[in-house]
Amino acid sequence: MSAVVVRGVAIGTGLPKIIVPIFAAAPAEAVAQAGRLADSAADLAELRLDPLRGEDGSLPDAPALCRVMAQVRDALPDGMPLLVTVRTAAEGGQRPFAPREYADLLRALCAAGTADLIDMELHSAGDAMPELCAAAHQVGLAVVASMHDFDKTPPRADMTAALTAMREKGADICKLAVMPRTVTDAAELLAATADAKAAMPRTPLITMSMGPLGAVTRVCGGAFGSAATFGTAGASSAPGQPDAASLRQALTALGSCLNG
Repeated sequence: MSAVVVRGVAIGTGLPKIIVPIFAAAPAEAVAQAGRLADSAADLAELRLDPLRGEDGSLPDAPALCRVMAQVRDALPDGMPLLVTVRTAAEGGQRPFAPREYADLLRALCAAGTADLIDMELHSAGDAMPELCAAAHQVGLAVVASMHDFDKTPPRADMTAALTAMREKGADICKLAVMPRTVTDAAELLAATADAKAAMPRTPLITMSMGPLGAVTRVCGGAFGSAATFGTAGASSAPGQPDAASLRQALTALGSCLNG
């Protein structure tokens, strides 16, 4: 299995890595959350830029978001990788974007050179994704391509196809998050993960089924091919994210069982 290595953290080998979100409306609170990660179980931090607002409630422009990104980078513990994400309203985020506006912002975030990984939504990036991935790679950023469905769990074949499409468009890591309506939906997400891993054994995947019905996938996903999972150290950025410290214990216990 190949890994994506950022600041010495290998995503794709060993236990699934724990990503802790930094999720705040005020830049100062985002910086404060970053500083508190030194005492958390986080392997990586994810800075969500879409919730950020100016003091007057306005939407920050690209230079303002890049400044916050730099401040968060400085506040993080030494050696902790930073994933930067702008989640669109179409995929459960806090900010609407036209396709061209979204692509332009991703280019600006890549050029800032502050993060280690950048999230790119498969559907929001659209035909621009290969060019955006190339721009990220040019400055040493790894790309996490993503797709989120907060309404349902798509058919297993569709989920597998979405993950493989991300890799074909240039992503280094492929991420899928879906909403279950039954426990069978959560099982289907795990099966799709295993199918995608079999098709792309050298590509790290991050998959999860959200909410209470999908919580088990955040713990056992590694057994099916998921290389990372999300846990909280305060603010949550999606339904069903467990406490990172408890998640660490569960992952370690399961890993011991799986590895004999």
